[in-house]
Amino acid sequence: MSEVRLVIRGAEGDWSGTIHGSSADRAIAALSADPVTLEELEVALGRYEQPRPEGKFFGGMRSGIDDEPYDAGLVVIDLVGRVIVVESTYSYASRSGMIAYHNGKCCTEHHVPFRLDEDWQISSYGDQWRGLSESRRREKSAQPLVDSREVLYGKPLIESLVREVFAACSATPPLPLKEPAVYDDEERQRRLGLHRRIHAAWLLTPRDDLAGKYPRAAALDGHDHISHDHDDRCMHWTILGQPAPGVSATSHAFRYGSFGSHEWFKYYDLVRELLWSCHERIYELIQLGEGGRLPEAFLVGDFLTTEVPRLTQVRDQWLDFPDFECHGRTPRSIIDRERRRIPESISGHEAMVDADCPCCQMLAEMPGPTFWHLDGCNNDDEFAFDPYCKTVADWDAKQREYEEMDRCIRESREERLRMGVDYEDQHKENSPWSRSFSLSDDSHVPLGIRIFGIGCSLAEVICDVRNGADRDAVPPERQQVIDRLNRHFGNLRDVLPSPDLAEASALLSPVIDRFRETLDEVAELPGNKRLSYHCESLAGELDRLLRPNVSRQGGTEPDSWDDLPF
Repeated sequence: MSEVRLVIRGAEGDWSGTIHGSSADRAIAALSADPVTLEELEVALGRYEQPRPEGKFFGGMRSGIDDEPYDAGLVVIDLVGRVIVVESTYSYASRSGMIAYHNGKCCTEHHVPFRLDEDWQISSYGDQWRGLSESRRREKSAQPLVDSREVLYGKPLIESLVREVFAACSATPPLPLKEPAVYDDEERQRRLGLHRRIHAAWLLTPRDDLAGKYPRAAALDGHDHISHDHDDRCMHWTILGQPAPGVSATSHAFRYGSFGSHEWFKYYDLVRELLWSCHERIYELIQLGEGGRLPEAFLVGDFLTTEVPRLTQVRDQWLDFPDFECHGRTPRSIIDRERRRIPESISGHEAMVDADCPCCQMLAEMPGPTFWHLDGCNNDDEFAFDPYCKTVADWDAKQREYEEMDRCIRESREERLRMGVDYEDQHKENSPWSRSFSLSDDSHVPLGIRIFGIGCSLAEVICDVRNGADRDAVPPERQQVIDRLNRHFGNLRDVLPSPDLAEASALLSPVIDRFRETLDEVAELPGNKRLSYHCESLAGELDRLLRPNVSRQGGTEPDSWDDLPF
């Protein structure tokens, strides 16, 4: 018994038919893309199944409702009411999990994650699905469908910012500038403080055009789900080696979906850009007036008439201007890609920060894409700008948790100092590496991790060779030394055919010998007191690569693998 009766209720009609139970499971997993029509569900199912030669996934479905259980049972999916009913001996519905990917012919060994929005209601009572479906549809229809981005990006946003900046500057005019476009710290901090207050007030003030919600809540209503789905799509790409199909730009999920983290952080930057630009325009008008104030009889309505169209152009130009900190991507393209549920990816070579860094070189050689994410490191530390806390109480609780962590760390450090035992200082004394990852005991660490540790140590040696100079300013003779060190490290990784050190020893020995010879030469370079010490320590790590049971103190570690963390 492996087939079920499947009923799908969409925004444009109802369908039913018989389908294999595993296909019904994949259809449920595809609800992670939040489809509301059968066509959108077809696209979303491509996350978990390759298109079949015979056509659409649901090509055999017929219009109308036939809910007579078949073979293993009944599965009902209401895309509008967001209801899942599974009464089947084949499987049961789950809000999250892993599901086998279907390559168009059969299920594969690759399992892809899925996670549904919390709003989906799941039931196992097949005889009660009609009442549940109709009840949920009435509930959803009573909730007005609002395109919050028309408010958050459009004229309501710009008018609100203009009015607030105008009112603030009318009451307290900006300080005069000593030089054009040059701000002293007092004026700059005053402006930033004003912008923070206006921005927070905009996000936390309920609005009728958002059905009574305040903009922050309207934007972040489903942020957790978008974040989880984004992470799952990264995992999908990693597992299968190809991205999942994104949602259509005309789909319900794209038009009405919540902000993800990327959009929220870019939106923060956009609002601050608009505030600063508006403030600049106010100052230009003040310069035209007398006494450092706006011209008399100049009303906010006059300012709105000209400033709203101007800031609309500023908004569009900002959204379409390439951001070189984001690999030349425009903010609009970053936002649209996240709304389509497609991860931001670059190759390992594009992700390299420093071509001379051994760790970057290892990253560039790794298979598959590298995913990058924006964070809120530049956002003001207030509830209004934090996308991860749903309520002020949540944000306050997080602040108390941080304060408690700081208190515990501070008290622990004070107690160690009182007792005359400072483990941090002891570790620094035992390890020569202060700027990179190092292994305190590498005797039982897998070979790959030890190679990575050597790469980290080599990166610090290369920093010493540069002696504080940028890569473009390194003298040619020192750059040649850096190239030789990296070549030795590359050879070291190339001659490791297996994790069996006994088999690799014959190949490793000459490579390590040449590596050590170069380190001896590097240790004699002038200009950096730590260089000799670091070269000696790295040479010791190379020796322990062939003899991993020899500890840093010269003893022998027990040859036991019982308590390995790897």
